[in-house]
Amino acid sequence: MTRTDMIAIRRRLRDVNIEYSGLVRNKLGESRFVRMEELKAERETLVGLIVQNEKSGVLPVGAALAPAASRHAAH
Repeated sequence: MTRTDMIAIRRRLRDVNIEYSGLVRNKLGESRFVRMEELKAERETLVGLIVQNEKSGVLPVGAALAPAASRHAAH
């Protein structure tokens, strides 16, 4: 999976989390529970993709976005 793919996945995960939080705060309507379940399922899928990518040994997105000097700093 490319860095661009991972960035897109993390952005979508952020959007899902924001929408879910909005539904939690909005106490009106029973239909929100259906959407919340859909969002939970999508979140689970997105998190699974992130974990799978990190287990594959690919540089995590956060590290990939960090300045090169900080990745190569002496300990």
